[in-house]
Amino acid sequence: MKKTKKLLPLVVLITLSQAASALELPVVSKYSEAEQAQIWVKAKADQVPAALMGNEVVGDPTYAYSKTFPKSFLQESMFVVCYQDCNNKDTLKLKNGEISNKDDWNVIEQANVYFWVNRYFDFVESKLNFRLDKHLRVMTNRDVREDGKKLTNNAFFNPQDTTLSFLPANKNLLFKLMAGKINRSGFDPSVIAHEASHYLFQHLYPNAVNDEISGLNEGFADYIANIFLDNPKIGMVMLQGKPLRDASSMVASNRTPKVYSPGMEVHDLGERVSYALWETRKLTQNKEEYDRLVIDAVLDLNKNPYNAVHDFKEKMLARIETLLDSSAMSEARATWNLSLEGKAIKLANTNFLSSSIPSQSYIGFKVRETLTEEMAKTYGVARVHENNFSLLKTVKISDTQFAILAAKESEDVSTPYWIALDAERGNYLGFYSLDKKLVTDHKETEEVSRLAKMAAQSSSLAQDFVSKLVNFVQLKDNKGQLAMAYKLKSLTEKDATLTFNGERLSGKAVEMEVKRKMLVAILGVPAVDKITLYTVPTLIDSLPQLNGQTVIGYKLQLPDGTETEMSLDKYVSKK
Repeated sequence: MKKTKKLLPLVVLITLSQAASALELPVVSKYSEAEQAQIWVKAKADQVPAALMGNEVVGDPTYAYSKTFPKSFLQESMFVVCYQDCNNKDTLKLKNGEISNKDDWNVIEQANVYFWVNRYFDFVESKLNFRLDKHLRVMTNRDVREDGKKLTNNAFFNPQDTTLSFLPANKNLLFKLMAGKINRSGFDPSVIAHEASHYLFQHLYPNAVNDEISGLNEGFADYIANIFLDNPKIGMVMLQGKPLRDASSMVASNRTPKVYSPGMEVHDLGERVSYALWETRKLTQNKEEYDRLVIDAVLDLNKNPYNAVHDFKEKMLARIETLLDSSAMSEARATWNLSLEGKAIKLANTNFLSSSIPSQSYIGFKVRETLTEEMAKTYGVARVHENNFSLLKTVKISDTQFAILAAKESEDVSTPYWIALDAERGNYLGFYSLDKKLVTDHKETEEVSRLAKMAAQSSSLAQDFVSKLVNFVQLKDNKGQLAMAYKLKSLTEKDATLTFNGERLSGKAVEMEVKRKMLVAILGVPAVDKITLYTVPTLIDSLPQLNGQTVIGYKLQLPDGTETEMSLDKYVSKK
C-alpha cells in the first residue's frame, strides 16, 4: 500500500504534465463537407457553420511567447502565426493553459491557420520527403492597402520576405446587396494549403525566369492542397460551398476547356497543370511515390532557370513511366497532351552571339517607380525601383525565335545582354553576356529579367509612352481623352537641366496639378495629384511638342505618395 500511495502522485503528475503540454484549438476540421449547400443556408456572414467546426488537440506551440515576435503565442521553430502583424499583442487570450475566447472569430481564424500550417509542415516532411527550412511569417486578417483601399477576399505568399498573408472578407453593403457570399481566406484549409505550397515551390525552384512558371506554381499549389486534403476542390469554405477551382473537372473556372494556349493568365494555366497531375494520380497504385515524383520534377527544373511549363510536362511524363503499365501510360500521356499540347521549345541556334555590335544605342529609357513606405513594407520590397535600359539591336534566330541586344544602364556603365525569345509562347530561351556565356547565376538572372521584360515589351512600351505624352500635353489645355476624367487645377513651369543623349540640356519641367472628376471617381478611375512633363530643346518628330520644345518624359504622382516616372534618355535615329 505504501508503494501504491507513492505511485499515485506520480501518475497524477504525469497526467497533469501531459494535459499541460496540450492545447485545444477551434478549427475548420471537416473541409470535404463544405460542399453541402444546406449547411450554408443559415450561415452568418463571414462565419463558418458549426457542422464544419471541430476542436483539435495539439501540443503546446514549441516557441510560445518567443522574443522573436512580441507576444505571439502560436509559433514553432520554422513559422509563426500572428493576428494582423507580428509587432503587436495577439488577439487570443489564455487562462489556465486554455484559450478562453474561442468564440471570437479572429481567434478561430488564427487558430485554424496555425493548425493547418503546422499539419502542412508535417505532411511535407513525412509524405513528400522534403524539409522546409526558410522561416515563414504568417499573418491573419491582415490590413493591406493599395491606393488607400483595403484589400479583401484574398491570400498571398510573398517570396521577397517569406511571408504569408490572409486578408479579411468583403463586408461592404454593396457587396452584400449583390448577394456576395464569401468568408475569410484564413477559414479555408484548402486556401491555407495552397498558399503554403507557394512557399514550398519557392524552395524547389527559386530562380525561375519565365512567366509560365508562375502558372506552374499555381497549378502545383492547387495540386499539393488537393493531395493534402484528399479533395480535388479548392476554396469551398471561402466561397461557402462553391469551389473556386476543381482539379477533377475538364472545364476550368472560366467555363473553358482546360486546354493550353500561349500567354494564359497564371491561374488559368495552373488549372491545366493541376488537372493533368490529379488525373494522372488516379492511374497510379503508389500515390505517395507519384507525389514525390512531382516534387522531384520541380526540383529538376531548377537546373535551368529558362525552363517553362512544357519542360515540366516532359519531366513528369519521363518519371511516371516507372509507375504505370503501357495502357495507363497511354492514358496519362493523352491527358497531358490534351491539357498542355505541344513540346518544350529549345533555342534553335546561337548564331546571333556573333552579330556585330552597334557603336551607339538607338533608343534608351529611364524608368523610376516609388512606392509608399507602407506598400514597400507590406510586400517586402525596396521603395524605389529604377530600370534604365537601352535597346541596341534585334536579330532573327528562326521563324519563331529572335534575340534582342539590350543594355542595363547605370551611371556611366553600360552592360549589354543578348535576350533570346520564343515569339509563340513569350518565353525567354536564354540570357547571354557579350562573352557568349549563358547567365545562370540566380542574382544576375533576376537583374537581367527586369531588363528582358522591358526589351520584350519595347514595341508596346514605346507606343504607350508616346500615347501618354500626347494625352498629358492635351490635358494641359483641358482637351483630349484624359479631360473626360481629370480637370486641370494649376500649371507651373520651371527651368530644368536634363540629360539627353549624354548631354546636359536646358529644358523645362511643366507641373500640372489635376483633380479627378466626381463621376469617374465613382467608376473607379484612379486619383492623380500631379503630372509633370519634361521637355528639351531637341526636335524629335515622333514625340509631342510643348512651348517649342520636345516632351521627352513624365512623372505621375498619386495621392498616397506613389510615383511613376519615365523619360526618353537616348535617341539615335537609324540612317
